[in-house]
Amino acid sequence: MPGTPTKELLIKEELFILSACRAVYWPAQKMLILADLHLGKTGYFRQHGIPVSRDVLQDDLKRLSYLIGQFEPEQVLVAGDLFHHQFNRDILVFNEWRNAYRQLAFLLVPGNHDRHLKIDYSSLAITKTTEEYFVKEFRFIHEMKAAHEDHFSISGHLHPGYTIKGKARQAVCLPCFINAEDYLILPAFSGFTGLFTGYEQQSGAAYFVISGESLFEFR
Repeated sequence: MPGTPTKELLIKEELFILSACRAVYWPAQKMLILADLHLGKTGYFRQHGIPVSRDVLQDDLKRLSYLIGQFEPEQVLVAGDLFHHQFNRDILVFNEWRNAYRQLAFLLVPGNHDRHLKIDYSSLAITKTTEEYFVKEFRFIHEMKAAHEDHFSISGHLHPGYTIKGKARQAVCLPCFINAEDYLILPAFSGFTGLFTGYEQQSGAAYFVISGESLFEFR
């Protein structure tokens, strides 16, 4: 992770820094932005007899700790689906991690998974926002069903993937950011998610594709 590539974007005269660690930093607000961590998903699979390594969650939290150390934010904003399922051991692991960063404000814009869970957010020092959260000229929302007339939208939910085709019918699908004129869609932060490629590609949109710890731009 040290030296992980970044890409700077100027959006509405504000600087945003995209990281190959699947997050965005907004320096003016000292805000680290990510989406779709899906805490509890690996625990849910294990409870149902499907062997999923606990290293998945540890790797996700290690990457988040790296980003906090790199950018030194004052707040972390999760654009939905911080949690995946009801309370299980994964939540305890997250709580231990959260205790090491209690000085950080932690905001959750609720996603489709978060809305239906009975979780005591206050015990985890998490502030749950409205389903649309506005800061200056930016709207944070989990699932962007339509662009906003007056605000630039930053969202998650889609788990966007980008397919790169090679010779001999070889192809690989990788997580990506999608940056269009009036929105930015974040990759799923968790390494334990599927990738969706069925979105409509817009003319002029940029796709920042993550391969390991590298970041490539396609248009």
